[in-house]
Amino acid sequence: MTVEFHLPTRIARWIQPQPWLHVRSSDKALLKLGNRIVRLRVVDVPASLPVEHIDSILRVVSHREEEEEPHDIPVIASPFLSQTVRQWLAERNASYLDSRGHCHLVATGVLVHLDEPPPPPVKKREKGGVGVHGIRALQVLLEQQEPISVSQLAHLSSVSLGQAHKILEQLEQLGLVRAFGKGPAKRRVVRERTELLDWLEQQPSATRWEPSLDVALYARRPEELWSRMSTKLTQVGIPHALTGAAATSLYGVGPTNVPISLVRISPEIRLEQAAKELGAEITDRGANLALLHDTGKVGCWRTETKNGIQLAPAIRIYLDARSERRGDDIARQFREVVLGY
Repeated sequence: MTVEFHLPTRIARWIQPQPWLHVRSSDKALLKLGNRIVRLRVVDVPASLPVEHIDSILRVVSHREEEEEPHDIPVIASPFLSQTVRQWLAERNASYLDSRGHCHLVATGVLVHLDEPPPPPVKKREKGGVGVHGIRALQVLLEQQEPISVSQLAHLSSVSLGQAHKILEQLEQLGLVRAFGKGPAKRRVVRERTELLDWLEQQPSATRWEPSLDVALYARRPEELWSRMSTKLTQVGIPHALTGAAATSLYGVGPTNVPISLVRISPEIRLEQAAKELGAEITDRGANLALLHDTGKVGCWRTETKNGIQLAPAIRIYLDARSERRGDDIARQFREVVLGY
């Protein structure tokens, strides 16, 4: 028997039609099964919302449905639902769908479940791999919750249209992104962030060795050190970003004591110049800062600010933490708690 999904246009495109499942764009959300009609109520939630928040939303919506529309089935709709959240919802017979094609709908006598469409056969990566500008684009792509076009990725990551197109084509061939639409309307969405991040960290250019300069800057506590460093560099207009294990601690995840903190410095600035502007001493002993040449601006592009300190993007913090001494455990914890995939 054929099942028909009638969904708002903005989310109808999320579901890939099947021989037994037809998807229609409609102002009203409903499911047709033969002569039976199941009314749906789409409940939009932000991407990566914690389970406890979704639980609260479900309780409020369920209570409202009992009073106003007792026959409507609430459906959680989100650009991204992690496997943990999807499993949690399914165990509670809660309906959901997301932009990667995951769908689970439960009603009396009805169960529709769709996992993400299987990826195409994985092709071997071309020789040469991904360059540093491609790594920056990949970091930006992992941050996106909505489907993205070539031009959007190029703009957000400050790469050329050709570079953005090449990256997305490669990921599509590897089965790491899913494409829909044609021409200017073509969009791509990450299938599983976990798989894409696993692939990214295996790229040599993602964790490449960078020229560095060890310096000492007086401070009584790590937080004071990072604040002084970031304030001084900001005042003189030097793009920079705290990264690695030091940055993880500002998320409440990393170690409280960091012997040497990694700071990425714009490739347009000589490390010696940055040290001079900091008023820091270049030294082989007693250093508490390591200034890194930020090749490809993988750390200085799209920085975040916490407590007045400029931080590298979360993906870059994770990748840099992995390269530090005993950094695997710190990086693993940061990935689980902060990145969530």
